[in-house]
Amino acid sequence: MRKWQKILLSVLAVVVLLLVLGGFALQRLTDSAHLTELARSSLKQSWNRDLTIGGLSLDLLPYPRLRARDVRISNPDWAKDKYLLQADEVRARLSLLPLLRGNVVVEGLLVKGLQLNLEVAADGRRSWEMPKTRTLRTSQFDLLALRADGSTINYRTPDTEIKRWRLERLRASGDSGLRNMAVSGRVVRGQYGLQFDGKLDDLSALGTPHAVSKGSLTLKSGETQASVTGQLPLDSGLQDYDFALVVDAASMKELYGFLQVDRASPVPLKASVLLQAKDGLSAFTDLKLQLGKLNLSGAGKWARKNERPNFDARLQADYIDMEQTFLDLGQAPLPEKKEGELFRDKPLAWPLLREMDGVDGKLDATIVQLKLRSGVEVANAQGTMTFTGDKLNVQHFSGSLLGGSATGDIVLEGKKQAVQLNLQLNDVSLGGWFKATGKKVAINGGAMKVDAKVHTSGASMKDLAAGLNGPVDIRIGSAQILSPGAGKAEFWLTGLFSTKDATRIDLACASGRLPFQSGVAKGAGIVGARSDVSQLLTSGEVNLRQQTVDLRGSVKVRSGFSLGLSNFSDGVKIAGPIGKPQLNIDESGTLGTIARIGAAILTSGVSIVATSIWDGANPKSDPCQVVFASRAVRKKNSN
Repeated sequence: MRKWQKILLSVLAVVVLLLVLGGFALQRLTDSAHLTELARSSLKQSWNRDLTIGGLSLDLLPYPRLRARDVRISNPDWAKDKYLLQADEVRARLSLLPLLRGNVVVEGLLVKGLQLNLEVAADGRRSWEMPKTRTLRTSQFDLLALRADGSTINYRTPDTEIKRWRLERLRASGDSGLRNMAVSGRVVRGQYGLQFDGKLDDLSALGTPHAVSKGSLTLKSGETQASVTGQLPLDSGLQDYDFALVVDAASMKELYGFLQVDRASPVPLKASVLLQAKDGLSAFTDLKLQLGKLNLSGAGKWARKNERPNFDARLQADYIDMEQTFLDLGQAPLPEKKEGELFRDKPLAWPLLREMDGVDGKLDATIVQLKLRSGVEVANAQGTMTFTGDKLNVQHFSGSLLGGSATGDIVLEGKKQAVQLNLQLNDVSLGGWFKATGKKVAINGGAMKVDAKVHTSGASMKDLAAGLNGPVDIRIGSAQILSPGAGKAEFWLTGLFSTKDATRIDLACASGRLPFQSGVAKGAGIVGARSDVSQLLTSGEVNLRQQTVDLRGSVKVRSGFSLGLSNFSDGVKIAGPIGKPQLNIDESGTLGTIARIGAAILTSGVSIVATSIWDGANPKSDPCQVVFASRAVRKKNSN
């Protein structure tokens, strides 16, 4: 026998031997019971989950392909849904050479009728997480192709109903070793969809703590597009990452619809931020956000401290129009206040503060120009605030407004719906406030000082006003009230021979000392006012619960020969709704105007306030001085 024939026979013998051995191996592997047990033990070892399979088979031609019907993977015992994953059918294409060695390596995967039931427990546990001591065995995957259509994803949290998404399409492909992976798909919620496309350089470390991969991901919903580029996290705990997030939305309609947010933003949104995490510390830098006329920037960091999330952030904005910003965010306009009502009964955002329970942090905020809902503009508004549980403590706030300044502090408690406010206004223009808030009465001057130390609780502004407790001091300096009707009324009240111009009242001062208890301030000599020709000191009550006023006092002539009505009866009663009190002589007179000024101050958009700068007249006869002198006398006697 020739040499080449011997070699050929030797090669054929080896081939026959390999085929015989491979046949035994394939016969063993094609046994459904063996395949099922192999899959169960593998899943139990890596994930500590139970696997049930309705039917399992292996086809060898044209290539090894595993088919499984009615596949189910269990959830942890605490989850409400029994199964984490359910699939009507799973087809897995297997790598031939590892299979001959008795190993199962998946090259391709097709899933039909997939349903995922994801759940987060009250203590933060997630149903899809693997035990910390175990990792995903990516060596069992050499995934070159993945396909899943018509899948359902259910997401449950302890305090919300199930959120459901429909995964219409999922595709993934890549090179050997889970490298250069490309993924795309479309998720639908209701009538709105979200398209995603991504690329990842290396998924071989998927599930490993602190694992990352360079890559990119693009999300698109309607006219909203977001992109993520950089080092993306591969572990379920999102421990490490370093990427840039960019959002560009010509319209937020589709995205809001997909998120089931009942609002529609009418303005474009642009935002970008750098996000990083390393060694348990996360941070965001170079935040830039543009929404309508709002431009926001900032930076911050967060970590777990004493087992609680803790953050420290700084935010700056060049201009915020509160009313317009909320409209730009898609919030419906506030309803008009009921006729005769000073305060809205719309519930305040207490639930947002309650959601902060369990989170600690600090925020420094600066707004170059802030326009309040009332129309008043505040320059260089600054605040330093801390969050502890459901409590927000604004340790200090300040700003410049209407020619003066505002400073103070405030504490808000979400669960109790409680407010504790300390507010001081200095040299704030009453005339400027009337103009900014659109009041019909024209006033020049009127520098105000305010000192309010109050606390209250309630679900709405109306409730907060009704429960107000604490002193509110109001002091107003000299001002001109430009009102022909008011000038004529003062003329008839104080003297027919007065030489004062009837087109205005020269207000020298006005003062109010309002000791609120459960929304009611009452006492003797609590409101006083003085013009160049007349003066008034009143007693009674200001009732924020009923939103009424009932003040009584005497009009006195300061100088000059008088034949006015005050010569015959100096008793005056100011009563009725705070927004429009009635004067028993003439509603358009001086006292009615002063009462309306006081009511407007007390019910301004900032809070319940108090004021008065006076001109140094004789304290014994000046009602502006008497209001506060009476408090000082009582305090001295009590000592």
